[in-house]
This record gives sequence, structure tokens and C-alpha cells, in this order.
Amino acid sequence: MAKFELPIYGGNDEIIKTYQANHCPWGIYVQAADLQESLKDKGAKDQLAAIGDILKTVFVGLTDDELMHADGGDVVNTFRQIVNGGQTIKGSVTKNVPGAVE
Repeated sequence: MAKFELPIYGGNDEIIKTYQANHCPWGIYVQAADLQESLKDKGAKDQLAAIGDILKTVFVGLTDDELMHADGGDVVNTFRQIVNGGQTIKGSVTKNVPGAVE
């Protein structure tokens, strides 16, 4: 099973395609952290567009049309997975580096 998954649904709520990614590039963690910090300053449309842009980077080939057919809960949960992964890194990076100051 992939680390990140995003199912795309068809007309009868059947899954017609599933995007999978086994890793998340470092730059995506940085973008997600920046977005998480600035969400309260953005309108809902800008928030959703920014989340969509991050997911389109993680899932190579994901189109705007396909994203429109993804379940909203799946989209938000996948974004949260990415944000949580970045926060986990933030909390553990210095613990594993010899001589690092916390």
C-alpha cells in the first residue's frame, strides 16, 4: 500500500482511478507547512486551490478535472497526512543529528 492515496470517483460513486505516491518530496513538506501557517489569512477558494496544487505535485498526472471528482474528505485527509508528516520531521530532525541543539 502506498504512503499517500487519492481515489477518483465516477458517476455512480465507483472508484475509477486511484493515485498513489510512496514518498513526498521535501519541497512539498515545506509548501504544506507554509500553507498550514497561512490558511487563516486566505479565503476558502484560495485555501482549496492551494491544497489542490500541493496534491497535484504529490500525485504526478492528477488533473484539475480529476481533483473535482475526488471526495472532499479524501482531499483534506491527504493534505493533513502531508502536514503531519512535515511536523513529524520537524520534531525529530534534531534528535537524530549528532551535536544538534534543540
